[in-house]
Amino acid sequence: MKMIINFYRQYSSRVVCLVVVTISILIACNPTEPYSPSWSYYHPVESVLMLIDNLELSYHYINLNEYILCFRDDFVFYYESSGDTLSWGFDTEQEIHQSMFNQIDEVWLTLLGYDQYPWSGDTTGATLVLPRDYYLRVFIGPDDTTGTPAYGTANFICRQDSMEEWYVWQWWDYPDPGEDGWSDIKLLFMTPPSTH
Repeated sequence: MKMIINFYRQYSSRVVCLVVVTISILIACNPTEPYSPSWSYYHPVESVLMLIDNLELSYHYINLNEYILCFRDDFVFYYESSGDTLSWGFDTEQEIHQSMFNQIDEVWLTLLGYDQYPWSGDTTGATLVLPRDYYLRVFIGPDDTTGTPAYGTANFICRQDSMEEWYVWQWWDYPDPGEDGWSDIKLLFMTPPSTH
């Protein structure tokens, strides 16, 4: 037993030293390597968490195709303006983001929260609500150094399609008091209605 303890004392410090030196060499050999997250999209979208990850990631990568895959034709976006609840559907959502993603240079988006619960309008419990606090900032063009911010809560109401993939069916935007919300960012890129 004494021999084992002595052996451990003699060689354990050498092992620790070897590990530290190896890590130091690896870091020193590549000091300017930029951080690159190894995120990738989920296909098929088998859970609501995969769906929300895809939505968030599509903003990070400014990827319209992946963003639109988070919705179906029956999608509705809701927001409040001057005390009224207003809305638009899938086609408008696509047009807004086509315009947005063509104009922005960079976007910061953070979605916070883990809650999910059955939507009260579906007695089967198959439709889920995912409330997420958001912090969003979009940078319009290369000269925009401050960005346009939005803060609030997004309630994503999600269901499965005929292929059992999850999608955002309804999206309710609740800006923080006194702050612009996600809806305000979207409205910046909405095409004005034709006057003819």
